[in-house]
Amino acid sequence: MTTEDNLLLSKCAIVSRKISLIAEKYKPKTGNCPVVAAQLSKTENRSKEYENGSFIVLVVGPVKSGKSTLVNLIANAYVSPTHFLECTVRPSIISQRREGEECKITVFTSEDASNHTEQIDAIIDCIRGIEKEEELVGISKSEYALTPENIKNKVELNLDESLTSSTLVTSITTPGGKLMKQDVFIIDMPGFDGEHANIDNPVYDTIAQRADLLIFVQSSNSAISKVSWQFLKMLSDNNKDVPVCLIHNVFDSSWWRPEEERAAAVAIQKGIAIKEIRKQGFHIDEDQCFCINLGKVEDGRKQAYQETPTLQREVDEYERIEDILYNRVINCRDAMRLSVCLGRTRQQIIKSIAAIDDELAHRAQLTERYQTVVNEFAKNESPTGFTTPQPLTADYASLKQLIRNEAKSRIMLVETDNNHKSNREARRIVMNFVEDCEKSITASFGRSLSLNHMEEGLFLECKKRIGDIKETAIRCHSQPLPITVNRLPIKEIPDISLAPGIDFELLIPHKPMIPLIFTRWGGHSAEDVVGYINKATERLAGSQPGDSQNMEGYLQKEGGALPPLLDQFNQLVKEISQKYETICKEYWQQSRDAILEGIIADKAAFDAETDMLKQLNNELTKTKDLI
Repeated sequence: MTTEDNLLLSKCAIVSRKISLIAEKYKPKTGNCPVVAAQLSKTENRSKEYENGSFIVLVVGPVKSGKSTLVNLIANAYVSPTHFLECTVRPSIISQRREGEECKITVFTSEDASNHTEQIDAIIDCIRGIEKEEELVGISKSEYALTPENIKNKVELNLDESLTSSTLVTSITTPGGKLMKQDVFIIDMPGFDGEHANIDNPVYDTIAQRADLLIFVQSSNSAISKVSWQFLKMLSDNNKDVPVCLIHNVFDSSWWRPEEERAAAVAIQKGIAIKEIRKQGFHIDEDQCFCINLGKVEDGRKQAYQETPTLQREVDEYERIEDILYNRVINCRDAMRLSVCLGRTRQQIIKSIAAIDDELAHRAQLTERYQTVVNEFAKNESPTGFTTPQPLTADYASLKQLIRNEAKSRIMLVETDNNHKSNREARRIVMNFVEDCEKSITASFGRSLSLNHMEEGLFLECKKRIGDIKETAIRCHSQPLPITVNRLPIKEIPDISLAPGIDFELLIPHKPMIPLIFTRWGGHSAEDVVGYINKATERLAGSQPGDSQNMEGYLQKEGGALPPLLDQFNQLVKEISQKYETICKEYWQQSRDAILEGIIADKAAFDAETDMLKQLNNELTKTKDLI
């Protein structure tokens, strides 16, 4: 190898090592980014192509341009069928047989039609020594002797068969001509504009990315076209550093025209092709563009026509072309191969970076959607308008006044009746007074102790809150989660009871009653009963305002009539409120989590992967700048 070759080899090794380290570091982390992982694997494989001395020559051109004829001449054997109909409908890889081996046809097949491009890519990696044959997944191969009959049966297919065939590619080993040295592989591609096997086939793109040299074949009847231009554009996007040679196959369909006119027409066609190739950024020298009648060369090689000077001239011209290509291309293939490898690696790095940019852009959209949902739900994070009601308190001053008013009414009735009362009658009067006080307080305040009414309000507020959450989900372009909210069972508060606050036996002493002829003597006088009512009033309502004793009545004191009921009521209301609030909060959380998980399943892992992709992008960009 020359000094220049060694410098290129050293640079390839440095780049490949750096990419291998990047791949080793990041490939295990890209499981959730299959496109990025695939591009990174391709980048690693491209960078390793320099290690193997294999050199891939891609022969392309329009249908019936003479590609197959040229491939047969290069192979020095009948390896590519030629016919007036389209014959080449899938790629064939032709190489020189190894010493001691027989020429053969190897057919690679797969039943997975959806994976053909990746499998062909793997086969080429295998041929180039990057992957081992046993690592080819889902691919089987069969071997046959190289005979015209097997070429017809195994290589040549009609167009309908090519659509359903499970064959991926054929590999053929031959004795080889001057251009086909060891580790030089010629790939015979279907014509661009074939009825089925045309440029739209992704296999074309896959194989074009692997070429170290492109031989573009056109003919006088099948010159460069719009489809040819599309192929050159595709090649430029993936492998723009590949050198290009042009073979213009001259057909003598206008033999009756003067030689000068025919030569001028050929020169124009060749010039147009060179111009279009250069437009796509490829380097092509005039001295690597040739005009020759490949059919005459084939006839001359077969000695089909003895002592025909024109045939011999074409054979001699072809041998001259072989010498030129051998000296300028094959002899310099190491420098060419290494340069193309670097260029191809750089382009593949750019594609990997583009894949990462696309993934990061997609992730930015997901993150934006995620944050929008977070913000929308944050507006309703606290159940607006759904708060624990303020503890219920009693207006004791008003309630005490009710008791005192009831006492005045009762005293007025007692004072109008001067008859003495028996023990039972006196107790009944006081007990009735207490019962009437209970009724008055219940009528005035007891309605406030209705849990049913309070629970209904909380239930309606819960339903409203659930509706707000559903509307939030709809604003986030999501179907609200189903939910059924039932009324909560309640336990009513006992009635207000003042009687426990009075010991009637102690309050109303026992007095004997002596009956007389017209009246009763003894027992309890009206004055006594009024005193009992006043004492009962004091025990229930406490001291009168301004009284220095300031005695607290049973109605208000701790453990009395109302405080335990109020405590029980407020506690139950708090529990009911908390239950409805929990229903709302859980539904809020479930709705939010379901929508967020539908966007990003694991935000922490997602953010870590995003940071990893940015780091990978940065490292690949630095590596690209080294090339």
